[in-house]
Amino acid sequence: MNEKYTNLLAQADAWIDAHKAEFISEIQGLVRIPSVSRADLAEPGAPFGPDCRKVLDYALERGRFYGFDTVDHDGYAGAICLGGTDAENSVGMIAHLDVVPVGDGWIYPPFDAVYLPEYDAIVGRGTDDNKGPAVLGLFAMRMLREFGWPLKHSIRLICGMSEETGMQDMTALLEKGEKFPKLTLVPDSGFPVNYAQKGSINAELEIPCTGVLTAFDAGSVRNVVPDHAECTLTLDETVVKTALDALDPELTSALTVTASDKGTVITAAGRAAHAAGPAAGISAIRLLTRALDASGLLDGSCAKAMHSVCALTADPFGESEGVAFRDDASGELTLVYGVAHLNDGVLTLSVDSRVPISGDPDALCDRLTAGAWADLGFTVCNRSTSNPFYIPKDDPRVTGLQNLYKMITGSDAEPYSMGGGTYSRVMPNAVTFGAGLPTKVNPSDFLPEGHGACHGKDEVVIMEKIYTATKIYVLALAYLDELLD
Repeated sequence: MNEKYTNLLAQADAWIDAHKAEFISEIQGLVRIPSVSRADLAEPGAPFGPDCRKVLDYALERGRFYGFDTVDHDGYAGAICLGGTDAENSVGMIAHLDVVPVGDGWIYPPFDAVYLPEYDAIVGRGTDDNKGPAVLGLFAMRMLREFGWPLKHSIRLICGMSEETGMQDMTALLEKGEKFPKLTLVPDSGFPVNYAQKGSINAELEIPCTGVLTAFDAGSVRNVVPDHAECTLTLDETVVKTALDALDPELTSALTVTASDKGTVITAAGRAAHAAGPAAGISAIRLLTRALDASGLLDGSCAKAMHSVCALTADPFGESEGVAFRDDASGELTLVYGVAHLNDGVLTLSVDSRVPISGDPDALCDRLTAGAWADLGFTVCNRSTSNPFYIPKDDPRVTGLQNLYKMITGSDAEPYSMGGGTYSRVMPNAVTFGAGLPTKVNPSDFLPEGHGACHGKDEVVIMEKIYTATKIYVLALAYLDELLD
């Protein structure tokens, strides 16, 4: 990169050092709004519920506070703009302000945005995914304006409202005919450039479930391996304990049995992980159903239902269903069942599958529907699929961003593929770039195992990462502005 980018980097270094307290306070302000996307609570102007409306209003107000123009897309999303509001003549960034549900077992209050000065870290739901990156985008715009950097295009920070629940925000704007930037950076994964994302299958499976099993609940969001599951049996606690004690201890070590006024409650404790990387998790649904299936306690259709769910959850890579495959560009298929609920004699099980880029999500879903799922007694509801994302590694947008990343970090890391889905899947001309980086301090330095991840307990952002990613984004926006016509 030439001298002007070297000088821009030096300016950014000094500016960030002088504004670190503002970075922290702005992230805290966003995190303190519990913005779980809730389409079931939709109101006019708030298609994803009142909390998402609140966080969008707050974000747009902060944009205006810093002197930028703002656009409200009917509550589906908003934009903070430098240099005008013409989307078609802009270079964009998009960060989502919705978050996954909290779950149990946090050490720190999830929406207090507690700052830990000894680690220069903030703990709270959304700190890392994706409110911290939203703030770095805003501050990158501030720098370009304050440095008087000459721009051919406007710069547009888009704030999304339903990334965690299927990206209906962007699909709705596409259907409305909204215009999008010439290129949009998505800071919702890791550096350097993400050149490929798997396709996806989302669905719900239903199966009859009646008998002594009267309640079954697990998980809260489909794209997380569930770390908690519990059921209720209309049987005496002694009967249940006797049956479970007769099993191999490996089947029951994660279970807790307690009496209730409705019978006996069995709870399973697993380990949460993102559905794109399920090998890091332990499914509580799997732990509970395999013990129930082996116990001999069940009767009626609930016996078949638990056997079927146990069979499906035997692995998270499609081997149980006979559809496992991989490709060199994007790795192996993943197939996760993250949420289960029993209501009115029907057990509903969610499906989250990430399909390698050489696969066809629609054809695979057809195969599962007519094959393994049907064979085990399930019917399929609310099916949806999305196609994979791919951009060649030698695309000048990729090579330029890679060079900027190396210039700032010294890293020779190659472009990468992933199973996680970002806005790159649904937005035109969107490239995922950051904001994850290695840091000197790690969550494991001050949080126990199983805490600190973006969808887990005590989600944390290390501010060193935000500061470095902001420098990368300042240069990236300047570079893309020059590159694009």
